[in-house]
Amino acid sequence: MNLAFCRTVQQQKKGCCKLLTLNKYSVQQWLKSFDAIIYDADGVLWRTDKELEGASATFNALRAMGKRAYICTNNSTKSHLGICKKAQDMGILIEEHEVLTSAQALARFLAEKKFKKKVYIMGEEGIGAELRAVGIEHLPIGKEVMFGPDMYEYAKAMPLDKDVGAIAVGEDRDFSVPKLTKVACYLTDPSVMFLATNRDIAFPVAKGRYVPGAGVLVATVKAITKRAPMTCGKPNPYMCNQLLREGNIKPERTLMVGDTVYTDIQFGYNCGFQTLLVGSGVSTLDDVKKLQSSKQPRAYQQVPDLYVPKLSDLLKFLPSRNG
Repeated sequence: MNLAFCRTVQQQKKGCCKLLTLNKYSVQQWLKSFDAIIYDADGVLWRTDKELEGASATFNALRAMGKRAYICTNNSTKSHLGICKKAQDMGILIEEHEVLTSAQALARFLAEKKFKKKVYIMGEEGIGAELRAVGIEHLPIGKEVMFGPDMYEYAKAMPLDKDVGAIAVGEDRDFSVPKLTKVACYLTDPSVMFLATNRDIAFPVAKGRYVPGAGVLVATVKAITKRAPMTCGKPNPYMCNQLLREGNIKPERTLMVGDTVYTDIQFGYNCGFQTLLVGSGVSTLDDVKKLQSSKQPRAYQQVPDLYVPKLSDLLKFLPSRNG
């Protein structure tokens, strides 16, 4: 890697190096410093169901350079197969085994524990699909309908399945007080595991518009039960430990591209990856500046190595363009 570029990054690291301020030669030298790229999805490649401008072309051009590519998302509403299809429909060159989701990580965690009981899901079908794929039974997913005159009577009379051994919490558009009440009651038993897909607070759906993420629900359950969950998704390195174990990636030669400092960039730091923040999602340069001035001892771990406003800003530096 170019020594001048290394020094530039080192000098600007506390201030986060803005990649577009570097000359073309320096950026091309940087491109030689990694062999694999792990991309977040929402806020990096797409927003809800719409591709972010130039994202697929950039993704595919980097693949054409020989970079291994993976999508690693905390979104647990779809299975990894569903995320793969969504990406492919946008023209992104990706295969099923190159997609990692927090729901998939949660299911793998239970499978590795040789879990034999049932799971109650405060979440959506993505979690259920991944659990079924590894042979783990779960209770029906959906709305909890309150019965009785009020919540007090409901809480006293609601049935609890004695075979439930784990609670899985993710994004849940059917979230309700009756469901929260049932989850809290299950977790009064210390032998019932409390698992979270992720702790993302919100997902961007349009400029200045967000929807609550799993982190809001996880925090609510934690506040009621006074129990901390095992978080299976980013920033937990467990999310990609299979890639590391199988030798598919080397930390020192891997780039993490994300839009959220407290999950994606922290994940990159935890795994020993280079990190690139894109400004097309949750976190902004102002958030980075706040981290730089923070007195929290570990705030620096969420400061990215590099920043670009959007992924497609890299396209002009790439020798090969597909799509």
